[in-house]
Amino acid sequence: MQKYSQIAALLQQCLDRKSTLKSIILKSSSNQSFVRQAYAIISKAIQHYEQLYQIVEEIKSIQYIDIFDYNLLIVLMLDIFNPQNKKAKKMGGVVARYLKTHKVLIKQLLEQNKIYEQEKKYIYIRALQQLPFESEKDEHIPNLCKVDYDIYSQYLSKNPEFLKGNTYIVQSKSSALPAYLLLRNIKNKIADIIDCCAAPGNKTIQLSHYAKQNNITGKIYAIERDEKRFEILKNRLNKYNCENVQPLNFDFLTIKPRDYPNIKIALLDPSCSGSGMLQLRMIEASKDDSIEVPDNKKEQVTQLSQFQSKMLHHLTFFKKLKLIIYSTCSIYKEENEDVANNFLQLHQQWESVNLFPEWPYRGIDNNQHFIRVPPKESDGFFVAMFKRKQ
Repeated sequence: MQKYSQIAALLQQCLDRKSTLKSIILKSSSNQSFVRQAYAIISKAIQHYEQLYQIVEEIKSIQYIDIFDYNLLIVLMLDIFNPQNKKAKKMGGVVARYLKTHKVLIKQLLEQNKIYEQEKKYIYIRALQQLPFESEKDEHIPNLCKVDYDIYSQYLSKNPEFLKGNTYIVQSKSSALPAYLLLRNIKNKIADIIDCCAAPGNKTIQLSHYAKQNNITGKIYAIERDEKRFEILKNRLNKYNCENVQPLNFDFLTIKPRDYPNIKIALLDPSCSGSGMLQLRMIEASKDDSIEVPDNKKEQVTQLSQFQSKMLHHLTFFKKLKLIIYSTCSIYKEENEDVANNFLQLHQQWESVNLFPEWPYRGIDNNQHFIRVPPKESDGFFVAMFKRKQ
């Protein structure tokens, strides 16, 4: 019972938004078995919390039990009646016996609310070699493969060394779009590139690999101001053989453009609200795809959009810069179309580029050059490209 009480307490931390689900659970225990079980239970609880709460209310109205911790009842109920949990039938204790007494009704209510209805999940992997399991090549991005999550997790459980090498990178399609779109729009094969907010490095690694594959010579500067994230960035660049990248532990806004006179291309994926991230949306139980900022986040998003605009503005001081790609993992208009349009209004020497004509999801304003990725199979994302006028 102590284990379930701990999971119930972790569930409450997630509901209180103390941190991300992953961070809360990883900090709670070094026991991988516990971590996996807690993650599965809590993610399901958050996804269906209101329905599960009502089920507990209904059961308690039939037979009262002197337990006020609804989270504990929800956690136990999810584990006992999980169709894939064969050990649940042997579970003892007062609370477990109480729930099992009402198993017919609970199973019926769980089924009505589609709590355990299986929804197909996928993961994207950038593969530099053939994957050792079934996958589907992405129709747009080279080396990106779509994999059934069950196939991936089963393989990973038997082959934990799979991601320890430098051949495969787990990366969402949304995250892989900016670097891919930037490189496919490069005309000049001799160009220095700057990644303004590089850590943890997925996009930088992608830039490095694509640049080498397409014979683009020049240095890639990977900027990261946070010391701990910078160490992660450096280690990953070494791991994936990115010898054409120079990592720099600087705040991008303090960089003097005259010290980097040959930079012609920039990737800017700055800090944002993360409102498009599927994990964050799950934690917040958000099924709302509205691009309007909630009242409790308006101040934060305003500050972020001002910071994003400041970063874009600083790029204009690089005299030889020809191309900028701007992206966020936000769904809010304030961080996306508003920032992009504001940049174009303030800098008349720059124009937007129709960077991905075949993509079906466009920006929500009159500028059809901007693209969006809806937060469905992949994280919600926004991408815009700017070109300096001749």
